[in-house]
Amino acid sequence: MKTSGYYYSRLALILFFSIIVTMLSDEGFAKSSSKTGSSSSLSTLDKAERKDIYSSYAKKIHRTTKNGYAKYASFGIAIHTAEGEIIYEQNSQRPFKPASNMKLITSAVALEKLGPDFRFQTDIFIDGYLQYGVLHGNLIISGSTDPILSGYFDSRINDIVRQWVDTLYTLGIQQIRGEVILDNSYYVGNEVDISDDENYVPINFSTVASFSNASSEQLNKVSRVRVIRTHKGAKQVIRRGFRRGSKLKRVQIEPNAYLSDALFEEFKTRNIIFTEGIEKINYSHNVDRTRWKHVYSHYSSALSKILGRTNKNSDNFYADQLLRTLGGEYRGEATMKKGVEVVKDFLTYTIGVSCTDFVMVDGSGLSHDNKVTPTILVKVMKYMKRRSDHFNTYYESLSIPTVDGTLSSRIHHELATNIRAKTGSISGIISLSGYLTSRSGLDIYFSIIGNSYRKKTLKRVEDKICKILLDI
Repeated sequence: MKTSGYYYSRLALILFFSIIVTMLSDEGFAKSSSKTGSSSSLSTLDKAERKDIYSSYAKKIHRTTKNGYAKYASFGIAIHTAEGEIIYEQNSQRPFKPASNMKLITSAVALEKLGPDFRFQTDIFIDGYLQYGVLHGNLIISGSTDPILSGYFDSRINDIVRQWVDTLYTLGIQQIRGEVILDNSYYVGNEVDISDDENYVPINFSTVASFSNASSEQLNKVSRVRVIRTHKGAKQVIRRGFRRGSKLKRVQIEPNAYLSDALFEEFKTRNIIFTEGIEKINYSHNVDRTRWKHVYSHYSSALSKILGRTNKNSDNFYADQLLRTLGGEYRGEATMKKGVEVVKDFLTYTIGVSCTDFVMVDGSGLSHDNKVTPTILVKVMKYMKRRSDHFNTYYESLSIPTVDGTLSSRIHHELATNIRAKTGSISGIISLSGYLTSRSGLDIYFSIIGNSYRKKTLKRVEDKICKILLDI
């Protein structure tokens, strides 16, 4: 009996531990399943089995585009895996207005053609001679497409100008007996149609600019100020003239004009110059540049950093200046038209995209004349992932849902940070394109463009589709 009791007690102990081990194993699998989902073995399935799984998710996506008010919208959608398998498509070859998704193309080509270390260069020359701290002649600013300096939306311009004057003073330019001249030749190249008795063709263009980094002086140029009192009696400054809930406004730009004016005013404040106003030139046979002597160069931040504001914050002026820069660097003329030529050549001959259904008139996507298919956007993103040496820079320039940029308050999902994407919005259009890694580790490229007057509906559809894809 003792032997029998010992045997049964040992057996009970073994069974007890077996149950515990089984429970622990089951709990561990459950935890694993909650992270990887039911499709954790997608890579081990054959093509037909994966197609069946994708089909089930495609049905969910299709239903999402047909529910409620979404059924009245028109969608262009392309969703592909990194292996080239199609998860879902709807009007993927049809041209749509891309809104700010055009920035995905602009920034990709700029990064590939210019490189992540590219810096905008603004040069200062003198035309004359220095004697005892006095410049007998003119000081020339050779304007560039630097998105900080060429507009008037960033308070850093004033700090940069003060630093320039300090540097010029140390270089011996303590007084100027001549003019301050702005040279905007970079924008027009050598083929500008200008008469022999003229030195300048006015350069103006419009953009929807962000004044989020502007100084009070810059804000005062484009807004009206009203002081009110709160219910507690405190004073509050209200600015009118911007789009509701933003610091965005459509404005006219004469590139580098604010910069040259700021430099001139700093010179006058320090009693360095006594003339009145700025002289402006661009390419002219009347101007002898061989007499100019270079004295200083200002370099912007690297393109890798500038792309963050271009894409995460969707800065229209930055994107348009990138397109102009492509024209200036590769066609000798910093115009939209020449920049578009560079982009189309790159799409055609490097990426292999047919531009038959591609229309580009700006770099930002603001124009309603832009046209692009969701398939083209996906092909550009695939190229950057598979073939570009600068993919990480491109990827990190995109917005992260719930974290930063234009997606900071969207796509609330436990795996939301597995997405890097670019939003887009103009009248009647909402777009979202980017990269996504699903619960099972599946890498996905997606492009969603919706056309409807109900923007909130379109955003809900985009967010829902992304959540469906995250759960694959």
